[in-house]
Amino acid sequence: MSRRPFITVIAALLVLGSCNIEPPLHLRKSATTSVVLQTEITAEFLWQLDWQAQWEYSWRTDIYGPLGYSEPKGIRMHIYTLDDEILPKSHHIYNFNGLEGQVEIFVGVHNLLFHNNDSEALLYRSEDELSDISAYTRVISSGLRTSSLVQTVAQKMSATKADDSLIEEPVTLMPDELFVLYDPEHKITDNLEDYEYIDGRYVLRIKGELEPRTFIYLFQVKLLNNYGRVTGSMGGAALTGMAESVNLRTGVTSSETVSVPMDIRMDQTENPDMFGARCLSFGMPGCDAYDAGSVASAPETRHWFVLNVNFRTGRYKNIRIDVTDQIRALPTGGVIPLEIDVDDFPPEDIDPPVGGDGAFNPLIGNWEEQTGHTTIGN
Repeated sequence: MSRRPFITVIAALLVLGSCNIEPPLHLRKSATTSVVLQTEITAEFLWQLDWQAQWEYSWRTDIYGPLGYSEPKGIRMHIYTLDDEILPKSHHIYNFNGLEGQVEIFVGVHNLLFHNNDSEALLYRSEDELSDISAYTRVISSGLRTSSLVQTVAQKMSATKADDSLIEEPVTLMPDELFVLYDPEHKITDNLEDYEYIDGRYVLRIKGELEPRTFIYLFQVKLLNNYGRVTGSMGGAALTGMAESVNLRTGVTSSETVSVPMDIRMDQTENPDMFGARCLSFGMPGCDAYDAGSVASAPETRHWFVLNVNFRTGRYKNIRIDVTDQIRALPTGGVIPLEIDVDDFPPEDIDPPVGGDGAFNPLIGNWEEQTGHTTIGN
């Protein structure tokens, strides 16, 4: 299991009494308390050192994109107040611009859920107000075949040998970074001994970890015997068989699978035979990525790295490589080095696509069973 990256959160709950007496805290069971959430965040990026040990080639952030996680710019807090049977009876949501803000909370027992709220790609859903929350992203296509902008409409509708092996799972937007902290059955009491008296205020501290719940895969693709024939990628790349969503409370991903498209870039200056792609996803389906037992018992899903390459003749080739073993060995993300012998993957014998400016297109059709040579790094 790879090292777990995390962000440490110290949540300081400042409780203000409704009575002007000394000391300035006087809580009653029926009182509503004002809470100031202050977070002191320290990001541990030790995983980057672990990943560098796996690199066969350096990662140029100016070409391939950013490397790891960034600190969240805002926090959303969910407060589930529990009844005498420890069941949720109310749900309140608070958003903080930055990492602190004020909320209202009752003395009692609560489930507290924190996650960053600075994403534009992530969406959230629940069956009702008191049920679990899942994070997901929008579906942008019914499958890789129909989402391809490389093929013409006629080519997409034609029957080919590749039709039997096309993956028809939905194609979704790549999620943004998601960090989650779940603190169940937290007691807010009226006992002064449970608080710290700091600068004239009584403060209750909560310590926990905001765990990443979207995971980074860095693909490094080395082209062998290229001799300048492959010039880039117009169609981009995709990773198939990934989880459609994740439960914020349990951390378990859905069993439904999707394909996640990504940009792939070529180093046109120092190493024109090298592609790099950074993929964020919710990880493997049907498991908690931080639980080795859960990962071991996850559904047997195939994961394909699907790559489009363009040749200097104007033609293209769609290549898929089975990376199932690598994904299962790196449930929380990591580096996946690949080698592709260009001699084994000649361009498609069809007219080159009309137009295209080299920008990302999601994604790829007209796959064939590949019999060429590919090497997956250890």
